[in-house]
Amino acid sequence: MRGKFCFRPHERIRSSADFQRVKNAGKRAKTPHFGLNFIPNDLDNHRLGLIVLKRFWCAAKRNRIKRVIREWFRLNKDRIPKPAKDIVVIARPGAEKLKPLDFGKEFSRVFGMQDN
Repeated sequence: MRGKFCFRPHERIRSSADFQRVKNAGKRAKTPHFGLNFIPNDLDNHRLGLIVLKRFWCAAKRNRIKRVIREWFRLNKDRIPKPAKDIVVIARPGAEKLKPLDFGKEFSRVFGMQDN
C-alpha cells in the first residue's frame, strides 16, 4: 500500500528532450494559474515535469509551488485517466498565493477528475 502513494524517480520527467516532446506534440490546457501540456507515453505510469521560473518568485516560493504540485500528483496519480501521460506543469504568476486545495481543483478540472 505504501508504494502506491510514493513519488518515485521513474515518475519524473528529467530530460530536456522529454520536456520538448511534450511541449511540441502534446495537448495544452490553461487554468488561471498554470499551463499544462500532456501527451500519452508508452509507459505503465504517468510522469510529471515542473517548470517554475526564477523571474517570478524567490526560491522559497518556487520550492513551495513545486512541493504542492508534487504532493497533489503523488496523491492523485491513480485517479488521472489512462492512458499513461507525460505531464508538464508550468506555473504562472499568482500560483504562489493559492492554497494546496486550490491547486488540486485546477488540475482536477483539466483531467476531468471528480473532486472528493
